[in-house]
Amino acid sequence: IILLFTIICSTIYSQNYTNAIGLRIGSSIGASYKEFISKDRAIEGILDLDILKKDEMKLKLSGIYQFHYNVNVDGLSLYAGPGASAGIYVGDSSGFMMSIDGMAGIEYKFHSSPIAISFDWNPKVQIITDAGFKPNNFGLTIRYTL
Repeated sequence: IILLFTIICSTIYSQNYTNAIGLRIGSSIGASYKEFISKDRAIEGILDLDILKKDEMKLKLSGIYQFHYNVNVDGLSLYAGPGASAGIYVGDSSGFMMSIDGMAGIEYKFHSSPIAISFDWNPKVQIITDAGFKPNNFGLTIRYTL
């Protein structure tokens, strides 16, 4: 009976919202929209502004497909998944940019309020304009759940 209870509890998913909108701050600043498409899968869109230097910045739109994993703590989940970004550079290397993204993070949804908070790492392999691996992209996101 204990084994059966453990198996059932480990498969129950504790995410208790469908979509959320919020603010993402960290390596850049922007807006985030997240929507669960199943109990353990979500898509997230991020529109952010990254000020690189005094006269150089980029504005980009990212889309991430996330797999959420239960950690047997109500409201807490780990997530990871692939994605892509596209945007524009303004400054010395002005032009279109595009990258292949990954994301890994942790999220907590507060039970007594409509707030979810997450921290993630979002490395990129930029393939157009200033190509290369861009590992320094961390973010803290606070979302209002709907």
